[in-house]
Amino acid sequence: MSDLAELTSPIDNAIVRLENITKRFPGVVANRGVHLRVMAGTFHALIGENGAGKSTLLNILYGRYRPDAGRIFVRDEEITEALESPADAIRRGIGLVSQHYALIPALSVLENIVLGAEPTFPGGALRLGPAAERIAALSEQLGLGDLDLKARADTLSVAAGQKVEILKALYRGAQILLLDEPTATLAPQEAESLFALLHRLVAGGTTVVFVTHKLREVMAHSDRVSVLRAGRNVGDFNTRETNERDLLRRMIGTRGHVPLDIDRTLTGELVVAAPQAPTGPTDSPTPTPVFVPRPPSGSPLLQVEGVTVRNARRAIAVRNASLEVGMGEIVGVAGVDGSGQRELAEAIVGLRRLEAGRVFLAGIELTRMSVRQRQEFGVAYIPEDRQRDGLVLDFSVAENYLLGHETKKSWGGGWLLDPQRMLARAVQMVERYDVRIGFTGVETPAGMLSGGNQQKIIIARALASSLRLLVASQPTRGLDVAASQFVYETLRQARARGLGVLLFSLDLDEIFQLADRIAVMFNGKVVGVVPRAQATPEQIGALMTGATWQQTGEKGKGNQGEMPPGAGPGALP
Repeated sequence: MSDLAELTSPIDNAIVRLENITKRFPGVVANRGVHLRVMAGTFHALIGENGAGKSTLLNILYGRYRPDAGRIFVRDEEITEALESPADAIRRGIGLVSQHYALIPALSVLENIVLGAEPTFPGGALRLGPAAERIAALSEQLGLGDLDLKARADTLSVAAGQKVEILKALYRGAQILLLDEPTATLAPQEAESLFALLHRLVAGGTTVVFVTHKLREVMAHSDRVSVLRAGRNVGDFNTRETNERDLLRRMIGTRGHVPLDIDRTLTGELVVAAPQAPTGPTDSPTPTPVFVPRPPSGSPLLQVEGVTVRNARRAIAVRNASLEVGMGEIVGVAGVDGSGQRELAEAIVGLRRLEAGRVFLAGIELTRMSVRQRQEFGVAYIPEDRQRDGLVLDFSVAENYLLGHETKKSWGGGWLLDPQRMLARAVQMVERYDVRIGFTGVETPAGMLSGGNQQKIIIARALASSLRLLVASQPTRGLDVAASQFVYETLRQARARGLGVLLFSLDLDEIFQLADRIAVMFNGKVVGVVPRAQATPEQIGALMTGATWQQTGEKGKGNQGEMPPGAGPGALP
């Protein structure tokens, strides 16, 4: 099949047709003459690198964006002036589940789901009882477990917010369901439950257009797949007639290696060197490396001892958790969403106060240190929600890259900012990490970038710090295959250079690929720490769900795989 999209499918059964769609943003052409044809009652995957235009295309079909050129047909009816708004799309039976959920923080889960489609009594009073019953039934179908409809949206985790968005679309009776990476934050069991529901919906006549970076999801679940590259459609296929290798080749084409420039290890000391200063008129002396004493021989780099933490609703989210990370080690923390991973990560980096317990780095207690003090001591953080916690979306790429380093003259910071130096460093970062930013360069607002390119800025900023410990929470969420592999290689090189990496991930495949040891959280406790070489998906899955764990007989806290005393499922109050 040629590299150009095959557009010979019959149009009689096409529920959605996009013809020659072009969409421009300042400095960026997101879609370039895209053609897309989706058959009714099918599972259609849309794949491509970060910045390829996938999310933009979904937003055009949902009425959030108006195309600069092109035609849109829904059920063979041409939408002459494009879709006017999301409300217009909803009236036509189109629902969208965004990668970054758009719930109103101050409203409850129930209020967010019914917003815009509120059931009322005669006279206008809200009639929420039947709505709550219907939502509970939908939640049970999805296999999402109990959902607290009274909880405020701003207390939800990223994955819980995605679940609410899915329920919101289904509640409105969407017959064309657009999903932008909804499994990015779901545990394997939750993702499979979602796919089971989607297949039931397709069998009942619903059309699903599904954006994902996980090629195994494409091959396992889709009927057809379209590939975007650099804003263009470069191929439409019946899934059963293609394979992962060919799809990946079409997604990324050919590309040279992007060099990494992160920490290195010298004899007796860990040397943390910032990236080279910009060259030319704005050049400054090479930053002085930070020499970090190693922990005593045989001691871990990070020690978390008996930590208890509350969540945003003041309920205990982490209970008496203990774990260790050694120098030159990646420890993966697995668990279903809501088991306390986010709260534990935030406690370690100083964003959440400890109710009990202590945290040590290289034998120095961090428990009462501020976030800034921990950062200066060598702790860097990749948050799970890049838009809420990692970036200021209205700031430029260069300004976001400076965050956390704004007092450093070598970065262009200090009492007065040095814009020229700041921009030059950001340009280096963009080139090194292959961040797609369009024609306006590093002065482009971060909110204009794709999710994956936003994540690259956060990762680059973290790795450019004076680093000893990297706490990475869902670092590849929303990244395409190539970018995810880049992150994996970055973390492996960090390990090879003597850094400690604490990786929180809902993706078991990711944990198994990267971790030297796997810690499992269940219901707020660390219920097992298992060497990767001895771990199996079945064993880790059992721990994640609170099932009985068959102890391996290994001893040695945090190093050989014993279950911490009193931390088994049976010990939970």
